[in-house]
Amino acid sequence: MKRWKAGDWIGAVVFALLLGVRLAQVAQGQIMAVPLACQAGLAAFLMLARRPEQGGVFWTRKLTAWLAALLPFGLQAGESTNFWLGVSLLGVGFSLWGLVSLGRSFGIAPALRGLITGGAYRLVRHPMYAGELLSYAAVTAGHFRLWNLALTGALLALFVLRIEWEEELLEESTDYAEYARQVRWRMIPGVW
Repeated sequence: MKRWKAGDWIGAVVFALLLGVRLAQVAQGQIMAVPLACQAGLAAFLMLARRPEQGGVFWTRKLTAWLAALLPFGLQAGESTNFWLGVSLLGVGFSLWGLVSLGRSFGIAPALRGLITGGAYRLVRHPMYAGELLSYAAVTAGHFRLWNLALTGALLALFVLRIEWEEELLEESTDYAEYARQVRWRMIPGVW
């Protein structure tokens, strides 16, 4: 029987609270909140249903990962054109597909919970980050503020750092080298 850690419960509560916020936004007619509510609800569930970690990281890396997860709430969104709203929705959808593909291997902080190679992970090695970055870039472009630009740049830097940490752990798996050869791009096809 799985024994939950404090981090599992804290994560579940954070995402459950976020689910409540997203559902209130849906009730106000904000269509973009529908996939975000799905994402928050699934993340809350997966925090308690996830596989136990086989290899952990220093608390500083865990704290950095949680900072990166919470930092997007600082983006200043506003009225946007349908184009940028559509691009943002595409990013959220891709990130949600990544979350569904990841399933019980989901976590905020880097940890070994199994190598996932199916679903969205057939296209890029870090689809959740790719989708989130696309969504944040669309919010920034649709409601341009220097603050949004700086925050999106900081998030990109944190994603790169987190990817390096995660791949450092995954390289211990004998299957990871073959997967990295098959799926060449980490986050942005044709770039990195």
